[in-house]
Amino acid sequence: MELIVTLAILWGMYKFASMLFSSPKKQPVKKGASPRKSTYSSTARTSSPAKKAPTYTPKPPAPTPAKPKAPSTKKAGSASGNRTYSGPLFAQAGEKGKLFGFADKSGIHELDGPFAIIDLETSGFNPPGSKILEIAILKIDRDGNELDRFETLINPEDGNVGRTDIHGIELRMLTGAPTFDEASGRILELIQDSIIVAHNARFEENFLAYELNEAGHDLDLIPALDTLWLARNTIDLPNYKLDTVINGFNERIINAHTALGDVIAVSKILPEMLNRIGQLYYPIAHPQLPSASVPFKAKTR
Repeated sequence: MELIVTLAILWGMYKFASMLFSSPKKQPVKKGASPRKSTYSSTARTSSPAKKAPTYTPKPPAPTPAKPKAPSTKKAGSASGNRTYSGPLFAQAGEKGKLFGFADKSGIHELDGPFAIIDLETSGFNPPGSKILEIAILKIDRDGNELDRFETLINPEDGNVGRTDIHGIELRMLTGAPTFDEASGRILELIQDSIIVAHNARFEENFLAYELNEAGHDLDLIPALDTLWLARNTIDLPNYKLDTVINGFNERIINAHTALGDVIAVSKILPEMLNRIGQLYYPIAHPQLPSASVPFKAKTR
């Protein structure tokens, strides 16, 4: 009996130990039953991590095509943005204008003077609304030697003298002065077989072309040299006004804004500019100008 009790106690102890140390059985999942969803939210502790941006590797830029190089040309004036002096208000190298054929570094006709330097004082800027009030011509050779000169006031016959504060010519001063028609023959004598020289020569060209035509002279083109263009190609200056150019060559204008004062000043610097520029050419040769001189009396200031 004691043995039986002992065996029963041992069996009970064995069963208790088995239950204590064995893993619990998994509950079988019923067919068709969905797994139980968790009620745990990750946002309770931290926000959802941002989606990782796709890695972007930029393509190397396509090579930029090189700009075609502009033809190499000599830029006039300094590199600080000077005016280009292009357009109808300014004479262009090698151009054939209303009356003048302008010098260039290339061309057909090689001419070496003489040079008839011309300056006009006028009642305005454009004919026919404005007229010539004064003309001066100084004729020199390539070395600057004077060959001839002419100077006179001109009666415009319309009673208009324009800006007296600029040119200093008053209407009363023109009493007894010749008309342009009367002086035109003498002008033609001086420019015959000469290269006409003027600073910003388009201005002189416009007035002479109009006035000579009004006086009945139908002329072929005449060789001409614009000292505005010539200065831009021979000296570096902040601007190319006549007084600036004259000062740039260490000369000065005496009696500025008088026709004779301006042409004398140009005559002092022209030989040096011609030496610097080298050989010039012209699109036309010297024409045969008409002989139309009539007696008249010049009048000066």
